[in-house]
This record gives sequence, structure tokens and C-alpha cells, in this order.
Amino acid sequence: MADKSIGPQVRIRDLRNAHGLSVRQLAARLAEFGMPGVHEDTIRNVELGHRRASRPLITAWARALDVSPLDVWQPSPDESEEVA
Repeated sequence: MADKSIGPQVRIRDLRNAHGLSVRQLAARLAEFGMPGVHEDTIRNVELGHRRASRPLITAWARALDVSPLDVWQPSPDESEEVA
């Protein structure tokens, strides 16, 4: 991804959506960036704020989306969106 301005501290799900990736596609990319075996439910739970990602997972996630780990923002459970 070349010079795609996303901005600092972007919600982790918004980063995935900005790259047009499904949860399954992100899981595959995470494997390519050193985090094999990350389950799709883990990704969903992190995106919804039900679970915090480890530092290695956030680093791999950021690398998979071509952003700095400092630009990734994980919501807290009280900050997550309501799921319909």
C-alpha cells in the first residue's frame, strides 16, 4: 500500500475494512506476517473490544495492514459498538 493516509489511532476494524479485507483474509495475512493460527473469532473479539490483542499480534496485524503498530487502536468493551 503506497502513501495511503489513514491517520493515527484508527479503530482496528476500520483499518481492516479500509484495506478491503474480510476477517478470513486478515487471518491469512497474519499467518504471512508471523502469527499463524489466529482464529477468525479472535480477530472479531479484538475488533469488538471483547479481547485485547497481545503485542506480537498487534505488531503482526499492523504489518499485515502496512501501518505502524502505534496507529492501531483497540476499543475497550465499553467503547465497542453495539452488535445487532
